[in-house]
Amino acid sequence: MSTRFILTGSRARMLCGSAVFAVMLGAATAAQAQSAGAKDPVEESAAESDSEIIVTGSSIRGVPPTGSGLISVSRDEAKLIGAASTPELLATVPQLNSFNTAPRTSNGGLGSFAPGLRGLPPAATLPLMNGHRLISGSTQQTNPDYPFLPELAIERVEIIADGASAIYGSDAVAGVVNFITRKRVSGFEANVRYGFADDYHAFNAGAIFGHAWDSGSFVAAYQYSENSNITGADRRYRSLDFRAAGGIDTRSTVCPDANVNLFTGTIYAAPSLAPGINTCDPRGPVDLVPQNRTHSLFVSARQELSSAVTVWADLLYSDRKDIVQAALPGQTFVLLTAANPFFRPPPGTGTTYEYVDFRPDKLVGDDHFDQSYRVRTGNATAGLDVKLPGDFKASVYGTFNWSRNDTFQPGINTTALAAAAAGTTAATALDPFGTGTSPAVVAAILDNPTDFTNHQRTRIGAVKVDGPLADLPGGAIKVALGAEYRRETYDQRGSSGGVGFPEDLKRSVQSLYGELFVPIVGEGNASPMMRSLTLSLSGRYDHYSDFGSTTNPKVGLTWEPVEGLNFRGSYGRSFRAPGLRDLGSTVGSYYAAAALVDAFGARDPSRGATQVNTILLYGGNQALKPEKARTFSFGVDLRPRFAPDFSASATFYDIKYDDVIGTPSGLGAILFSDPTFASRVIRNPTAGQLTDAISDTVPFFYTFAAVPAIGNILDLRQGNFGIRKTNGIDFDVRYRQTAGFGTLFGGIAGNYILKYRNQLSPTSAVSNSLEAGIPRTTLRTTLGIAAGPVTLANFVNHRSGVTAAYATPTGSSLYKAKGYTTVDLRLSLKLPDLPFAKGTEVALQINDLFDKTPPFFPGTDGIGGAYNAIGRYAAMSLRTSF
Repeated sequence: MSTRFILTGSRARMLCGSAVFAVMLGAATAAQAQSAGAKDPVEESAAESDSEIIVTGSSIRGVPPTGSGLISVSRDEAKLIGAASTPELLATVPQLNSFNTAPRTSNGGLGSFAPGLRGLPPAATLPLMNGHRLISGSTQQTNPDYPFLPELAIERVEIIADGASAIYGSDAVAGVVNFITRKRVSGFEANVRYGFADDYHAFNAGAIFGHAWDSGSFVAAYQYSENSNITGADRRYRSLDFRAAGGIDTRSTVCPDANVNLFTGTIYAAPSLAPGINTCDPRGPVDLVPQNRTHSLFVSARQELSSAVTVWADLLYSDRKDIVQAALPGQTFVLLTAANPFFRPPPGTGTTYEYVDFRPDKLVGDDHFDQSYRVRTGNATAGLDVKLPGDFKASVYGTFNWSRNDTFQPGINTTALAAAAAGTTAATALDPFGTGTSPAVVAAILDNPTDFTNHQRTRIGAVKVDGPLADLPGGAIKVALGAEYRRETYDQRGSSGGVGFPEDLKRSVQSLYGELFVPIVGEGNASPMMRSLTLSLSGRYDHYSDFGSTTNPKVGLTWEPVEGLNFRGSYGRSFRAPGLRDLGSTVGSYYAAAALVDAFGARDPSRGATQVNTILLYGGNQALKPEKARTFSFGVDLRPRFAPDFSASATFYDIKYDDVIGTPSGLGAILFSDPTFASRVIRNPTAGQLTDAISDTVPFFYTFAAVPAIGNILDLRQGNFGIRKTNGIDFDVRYRQTAGFGTLFGGIAGNYILKYRNQLSPTSAVSNSLEAGIPRTTLRTTLGIAAGPVTLANFVNHRSGVTAAYATPTGSSLYKAKGYTTVDLRLSLKLPDLPFAKGTEVALQINDLFDKTPPFFPGTDGIGGAYNAIGRYAAMSLRTSF
C-alpha cells in the first residue's frame, strides 16, 4: 500500500504523479520485468495520451485532485501483496475499517464487502469502477457495493480520503474508492494460488487475454475463487466467563441441554434437573469466515472510429455464493405443563408447570442453521468520446447495472413450537429435553424459512465536456461541465415465516456539476517561495424525486513554495442520500406484552413498575432527508530534490457529519427522555392511532386476533437523528535505495484518530466513539529487497488504542485492549527465460507469520477490536504470461 500525493510544479510532474505513481513499493519487481523484456504495465496504460487520463477526485483530464491527497495501490503492489480478491487487497490499507481483517460479506452475506474509511460507516464511502457508479447486491441496503474484480484485471486502486460529493454526488462523504481496470493488454496471462491455514483452505485461479492495435484494444479477464469456512470453535481463543477480569459471565444459558425455571429463585439444569445452570459458548458453531464460491468476469473494449471519435465499453459480472453457519435461535420461556408427556418436573418440587429455555439442536439435528446467499451482479457502461475544437472533449455514456440476491434462511416457527409445547400426546408434543419430538411436529416447527429474491437496477445517462478555457502565466485554466440522469429501482419478492413482504421501490435523480482548475502560479510566473499555486472550485446539484434537492461545493488549494515541498488544503460539503430501503421498506407493527417490554428496550419510566402493552413500529420512513457533512483537510507532501527516492506526507482531516440516519430502538430510557424523540412516543393512543399502527401487523410474540389494551405506541422507524464529529491524521513515509546487489525499499503508512465524538441526537449527551471499540491507531510498515529475479518483502500490520465498555457486576467500566500486530512475508522468484518457464513467476506468502492471538477484552466475544480470524496462512502462487 502506498499513499500518492501530486506535486504541481510542472505539467510533466503532474502527469508523472497522476499517471505513473512513481516510487511504488513494488517498483523493484516492475524493474525486473522490464529487464527481462516483458512489457511494463505502466507503459501499457500510458499508451493513452497523458492529457486523456482522469485521476480520481477530478473530472478534468490531466488534472490532479487539487487540495486532496491520493492513496493508491498499483497492480505491481497488489501482486507483491498477494491479494486474491479486491476485499483482500483493501484489507492492506490502514485508513479502511477492514484493515488487517479476514474479508467477509457484510451482514452475514446480505451484501458485498464494504469497508468504510477512518471509522465512519461503509455507506459514507463511495466505491467506483473506472469512475462510474456500481450496483448494490444487498437485501438491506441500496448503496453501491464494492466490485469483485478479477485480480489480473486491476490496474490500480485510487482512494480519495476526502469529501467528494462535489464531483461524484451521494455517498462520497468520507471519500471515494475507485477501481481502475487495465485497458491495454497484449497476450495472455494466468495465475493460480492455493493457500491454507488451520481448518481452512482457499483456492483461486484466473486468466486475462488482451489484444491491442493502433486504434483500439480488447481485454477479457476471468477469475474463480473458493474458500472453506472458519467457525468460532475453530478459533476458540478464550472463555466468555470474564469474572476473573472484573467482568461478568457472558456464556449463554440457552443451550442444547435445557434449563428449567420455576421463578422461585432456583434454576434447574437438564438432564438431571438438579439445581444449577447449563452454560455454553454461542460462538462455537457460528461462522467467522463463511464458505464462499465466486465467479467474476471482466470485459473491456475500445475503438477509434476516427481521429476524433472513440467508442468504448466495460462490463463486470460476478456470481458469488456464500453458505453461512448461523446460530440457532434460542427458545426461552417455553411453557410446559404436566399434560405434556415429556414434562419433567425438577426432583422434589412437585410442580405441575415449568418454563424451559433451550437451544433447538435436538430438533434441528445440528448446532447451526446453514443460510445461503447467492448474489449475481452486473455493471455495464458504454460511451462515446468526441474531440472538439480548442482541445475540448465531450464524453457521452450510459450505464446499466443490475443485481439479483437470492436469500434463504431457515427459521423456527414459534407458533408451531408453542402449540407443540401444549401438546398432550407423544405424537403432538414437544420434547425440549431430548429427541422424543415426533418427525411431523419437528417438520412443523422447522417450517419457517425466510426466502427472498430481490432485484436492483440502476440506469444512468450522462454527458460531460471538459477542456482549457484560457491561458494564464501559470498555465491553462481548465473547466469541466456535466449532467447526469439516474434511475434506481428495487423490488423484493418472497416471505418470512409464510408472510410476504413485496416491495417495489424507485427513484430518479437529475444532476448537474462543474469544476474549474486555475493555475494561479506556475512555470511562467514563478517567484521565490511561490513555485506553483493551483486552485480548484467544484460543485454539484442533485435533485431526487423522493426527498428533494441538495447542493454541495468544494474548494481545493495546492501551494508549492519550493521544489519538492507541497502544502494543500480543501473544504467542502458532502452528502449521503437515504437508500431506497431506508425510505420505503415495509413498515411492520410488533407487539410487546407489558411483561416483555424490557426485552425490547421499551420500558417507559413514566409508567413506574407497572408497564403497559406496547406496539413498536419498524421499517422505512418516507420523511428521511439526506445525511450531510462538512469536510476539511490540510496536508503537506515532501519529496526533497537532494533525496529523490525519499517521500513523506501527512494529512489532517476534520469531518462533521449531521442528520445521520438511524433508529431510536434500543436506546432505553433515552427514547423517553430525549426531546428529539418525543414525537416517537405515543402514550394512551386513540382508537384511530391504534388502527393505523396495526394496519401492517407482522406477527411477533402475538397475533392480533383480538387487540389487547395498548398503553404505548413507539415509532422506531429510521430518522435523521445522529451527529458525528471526527478528526485525525493520515501519514506516509517511504524510501527506496538502489545498491549494487539490487534495491532496498521500505515505508510506513497509517492513520491516527485524534477525536471521534458521537451524539444519538442533537439534544442527547456527547459520547466518545474512541471508547466504543474504534481503534485510534492503524499502521502498516513495509521492508523489502529486490535482487535479480528474487523479491522478498515484509509487512507489519498494527492496530491499537481499542477502548470499550464492558459489563461488571455493579454496572460497567472501560477496558483498553492491548495492540494487535501481525507480520506478513512475501517471496517471489522470476524463473529463467527457458522455453518451459519463460514469463513465469512463483511466489510464497505467509500472512500472520506468528499466528498472533487477538487481544483480550472482558466482554462481547472476548476480543478487543477487529482481527484476522484466519490466523497463520500460507499460500503458493504461480503466474505466467505469453
